Amino acid sequence: MKTACRLAKILITLLLLYLLKWLPVLLPLFSAQDLKVKDIHPLQKLGSESHEIQLLKISADGNWLAVKKIMDSGQDTLMILRTDVPESIALKRTNISELQFLINNRVLLLHKEGKAEYLSLGEKKKGKAQEKDSEGNIFANRKIFNQIKKIEVLKNGKEFLLWSDSSQTNSLVWYSANGHPIQVLEHIMTYLLDRNFELYAVQKERNEDKKVKQYSIFKFSGSAKRLLYQTNRPIESIYTAPDGESLISFEKDLTTGYMKMVSISLKDFKSYPLDESLLFHHITVKSIGKEKLFFLHTIKNKTETKKSSPEIWYGDDKNLEEKFLPQFQETYYLWEPESGQLENLNGSSGFQKIIPLHNHRYFLAFKPLELKDYTQKTPSLLISVYDRISNISVKVDTIGTELYTSAKGEYLLYPENKYWKLYRISDGKTILISKNGVEQPYFTNDGKGIVFGGNDALWYYDIRKESFKTLTATTKGYIFRIMESKRESLLANYNFYRSVIDDKAQLIVEYRNEMNNRFGYERLHVNKSYTAIPPTDGRMSSLLYNPSFSTFAYLQENYNMPPRVVITKDNKSKVIYQSNQGDTKISEARMDVIEYIGPENTPLKGLLYYPIDFNPSMNYPMVAHIYETQHHLSSQYWRPTYKNSLGFNVRLLQEKGYFVFLPDIAYGSEGPGISALYSVESAMKAVLKNTSINPLKIGLIGQSFGGYQANFIATRSDLFTTYISGAANADVVHVYHTFNENYHMPEFWRYESGQYRMGKSFSQNKELYFRNNPLYRADRVTSPILLWCGMQDKNVNWEETRTFYNALKRNKKNVIALFYPNDGHSMWQEASKTDLTYKILDWFDFYLRDHKTAIWVNNK
Repeated sequence: MKTACRLAKILITLLLLYLLKWLPVLLPLFSAQDLKVKDIHPLQKLGSESHEIQLLKISADGNWLAVKKIMDSGQDTLMILRTDVPESIALKRTNISELQFLINNRVLLLHKEGKAEYLSLGEKKKGKAQEKDSEGNIFANRKIFNQIKKIEVLKNGKEFLLWSDSSQTNSLVWYSANGHPIQVLEHIMTYLLDRNFELYAVQKERNEDKKVKQYSIFKFSGSAKRLLYQTNRPIESIYTAPDGESLISFEKDLTTGYMKMVSISLKDFKSYPLDESLLFHHITVKSIGKEKLFFLHTIKNKTETKKSSPEIWYGDDKNLEEKFLPQFQETYYLWEPESGQLENLNGSSGFQKIIPLHNHRYFLAFKPLELKDYTQKTPSLLISVYDRISNISVKVDTIGTELYTSAKGEYLLYPENKYWKLYRISDGKTILISKNGVEQPYFTNDGKGIVFGGNDALWYYDIRKESFKTLTATTKGYIFRIMESKRESLLANYNFYRSVIDDKAQLIVEYRNEMNNRFGYERLHVNKSYTAIPPTDGRMSSLLYNPSFSTFAYLQENYNMPPRVVITKDNKSKVIYQSNQGDTKISEARMDVIEYIGPENTPLKGLLYYPIDFNPSMNYPMVAHIYETQHHLSSQYWRPTYKNSLGFNVRLLQEKGYFVFLPDIAYGSEGPGISALYSVESAMKAVLKNTSINPLKIGLIGQSFGGYQANFIATRSDLFTTYISGAANADVVHVYHTFNENYHMPEFWRYESGQYRMGKSFSQNKELYFRNNPLYRADRVTSPILLWCGMQDKNVNWEETRTFYNALKRNKKNVIALFYPNDGHSMWQEASKTDLTYKILDWFDFYLRDHKTAIWVNNK
């Protein structure tokens, strides 16, 4: 009997030990985590309490600032802060989709569930009806409106509109700022407020048997209502024409599915339909600088045809994308509604693509496929200027991805090598402007000059005198840029803009020196600059200001300081909200800038972050992360979170006792892999002068292009104890010849002129590709390597990860691969972000800290 009891006890003990051994696997999401309570729980708590902060809107009087706080859980909280009192939160709300400030401290909120909330902000006052919610927020005059789909403020906050959904008969109610209704409109299908706050609305009218009778456009002025136009076709949208003197109605023909367009004069209210024979599904209308003459860009979807079997791919095909993407026909017209004149610009010019220049005479014209050979991601274009008056086209130049036009189409500006080329359209004269550190060009409204951002100052180029002058004080080492201006995009996928600045209006100019973490802002008005925000340590972002420029709000952060909300008035700044106040250790964080030399004697920098609670008498492991240049991140606050789309988090590693190193990589003629190896080895030689780093416990991690370089370095270097590579190419020779499913084109461009910087085709220099191919030396890998990828990745095919895994497996290397079935080039799923973060921490702990508790790593 005693023997049986002993055996039972032994069996129970073994069973408990077995269950305890597998306990980590049973935990949801975190099967890879290190379960030491003293090590993980504080990190989890730190991550769960951390949050992001976003600036949303500042009130016109500068007294209120709306801020959004976003937790890792996904919950967002709207906070309205007083700008004159630190840490004074006047209102908190969750699940807010839109906010608008009104006059007299009133605010209008739209909740995500379709509820609008109107209330007065402020503090308790005698004789006033006050309310207090569960958060302790004090407010008055609160009103709730249900089933609201849109809110809009007009007349500088003196009035507002609420548009309800169909359950409330799509009513549009116009209110004064004190919440009293001015006008109620029902059955509103869409509406428009012009720049003078005139209201135009489309009403759907029904007859007695509730069938739709017609759609009507009305103009409302106060309580007055005027009928402008009626049709039996559904009006999908209305639009004020660029001349401001007519209204455009976009209607759908329910029989054919095509769109129709009608111009309605706002002077005599006559309507002018576009030629009914014109068939299109989408249309855009632009002004071209002449009254009552419009530029039309129509798009007609092509009927899908059944693919041939087999598909035929020709060697000279310049539009392989059409085999995968919906195709459409684009046509360009000039239309004069009153005369009915319609000019087909494609037919008259002979070009497939036409770009308006805000000029009724001149247009940019080109054939988009003419130079396309897939050696560039975005092909260069042979640009011509089409003169519709003389019906003559003049070739300008072969232009890459960047071009800027002046206000009235007098000039074109585009870069070429070390110069800006300024092309005058009227006579074809070209002026070369030395770049010399000037970028981000804007033509002045009068067409007489160009304002450039760039090094040391903001610059003005006088076109007639062909000379520069500064618009701001010269500050060496700083980069200047204009914060807001008018830039109208002219061509999708290209940096082609109508780039114009009103040099008579007030402008805000940012100047920054990223290496010494100093940022500042100036206010520029009529060639005079005034300090808006004095130069300040740490990264500044999300700048907001009120219309009178009396109050500025921005976020300020640094590697040792969480983002905080700062208000500047009269050159005096104060912090009104500090995020992540529980992150008390970060103020003691330390970072060094490491300098070293890269390929072809290029000076480089790396950022070395010290472990939290660093003790100089101890030795610590280090993780190096690579991806192009990273020194610009020197003033970034690394928020501790487990929701990382790449699984990598500087702060979590610091908390766990690691140095973290972010070295820059430069490139030479030897190729991207060899250049990375040279840069990283040079960086390591420099950083290891710090004797607190254990040279035998160093890991290297990279993702995408950084993952390719980590793969390559793993086949050539013995500096690293372990590697992690995510979503990375392994066989560049193979991938060069594959078809990219993300861009729907061959991969040539990525290697020849893109990120891989080979500069030559595979056929022109096969040896260069061979020497930079990780796969060919997989047998030389000497350290454990973790690979990961998302199996929905269309940018880097996940099969590349399996290919490298196979090569390492065949050569009996220490490798583990993680394949996430529902994620892409990075982790999309929240659970995957957390899981990958834990697994990366596990992996480094296992090989760099000798923490062997992660069962999935040792497979035991």
